[in-house]
Amino acid sequence: MTAIISFSLTRENKPLFQAERYQQIFAAHQLDGFLPLWLKEIDWFEVPNQRRGGWSGVGQLILSDGAGDLNVFVKKQQNHGRKTLLHPIRGEPTFRREFKRLTYLSSCQIAAPKVVFYGEDYVHNNACAILVTEALVGFSPLDWVMEDWQNKSQSTYQQKQNLIKAIALAVRRLHAAGLTHRALYPKHIFVKNAATHPEVAFIDLEKARFGLLFLYRSYFDLSALNRHLDVWTRTQKLAFFLHYFQVNQLNKGLKLLLRLILRRSARSSLKR
Repeated sequence: MTAIISFSLTRENKPLFQAERYQQIFAAHQLDGFLPLWLKEIDWFEVPNQRRGGWSGVGQLILSDGAGDLNVFVKKQQNHGRKTLLHPIRGEPTFRREFKRLTYLSSCQIAAPKVVFYGEDYVHNNACAILVTEALVGFSPLDWVMEDWQNKSQSTYQQKQNLIKAIALAVRRLHAAGLTHRALYPKHIFVKNAATHPEVAFIDLEKARFGLLFLYRSYFDLSALNRHLDVWTRTQKLAFFLHYFQVNQLNKGLKLLLRLILRRSARSSLKR
């Protein structure tokens, strides 16, 4: 597991976290601290989102240290907060929530990007935040995997069943840990070794919330996932549902829940 230096406060009382194993390579590239990372130019994957009164964007950075390359994703945001009961005026940076969720999933041994750095500070009176995570090397988004399999027709029935089971059990573990992803789309589910021994990881957890009821977490996330899994057949979706609830057949209660999930999926699809 990644060793943790601290989640402390800077002299300006701003949160700062850095993973110990990467401290040296960041220092070698003169990126040891909030301001050097903030000023570092990166290529955005797409134009930063302009909302919540500010902006938020993500890019990729590759650092070399002679022993190999460190591939990380760098997220930056400015005046991009979400108002909460504890932060009703300025709001809380959305990356702070994602940082907390990622460290929580790491403690639960649920696969997700490992946090390399997290910090907050003010730059020219603007509230800024940076979240740096390890790239999920060898992983691909689920929608890419399924599209590739559909186009090439190289996957066997058993390979597909193994992948469906792996995803179902991973989502169940996420929900058993008390979290609702709230954006559980195929592009946010990453898969490694899809054709042999599938490994599953989750990304984009800034919307994730803790919820009291397991069934509500199931209802909310599975509705979203079902809505975006057009390439799966009804039989495959049923197999997912059975693996998720770890049953061989649906009882009356699960049939009712499945109907509610399908109804929510259909209703949400009409709004798109």
